[in-house]
Amino acid sequence: MTAQKFFEQRFYALCAGDYSALYDSYHHDAPFRQQFSGHDAYIRFAQQHLGFVEIKNWHCLRQRVIDETQLEVLLVMEIATDTGDQLFYELALLIKTDTGWRYHSAQKLGVDDYSGLPDKIDFHHFDSVASKIRF
Repeated sequence: MTAQKFFEQRFYALCAGDYSALYDSYHHDAPFRQQFSGHDAYIRFAQQHLGFVEIKNWHCLRQRVIDETQLEVLLVMEIATDTGDQLFYELALLIKTDTGWRYHSAQKLGVDDYSGLPDKIDFHHFDSVASKIRF
């Protein structure tokens, strides 16, 4: 499966409220997944916190191969929440497993961090950020 197809399935699961599939899309070592005691705890969290998130638009902009089992994907996303629309960029780390790509972690930049055109953002914008918070 390609990274594009992986994200299509992941965003479809989010839009459909299929939180079980969303949980399964995380790599077992993902920092975010480590916050939960297991599948059921994540499902409860997702039902409370993700039901109001609408994916309005997203695109895979670029990919950077780290090695044969790791890939970074640069995405642009527009979401709507109860507080309004948000545009942000994400540098997602995918790890290949026996069952395909899995989402490990990501670094995000908002419009305050990068105000240029979406097609002009590149990996160096993430590489040069002083505080590289990955979640």
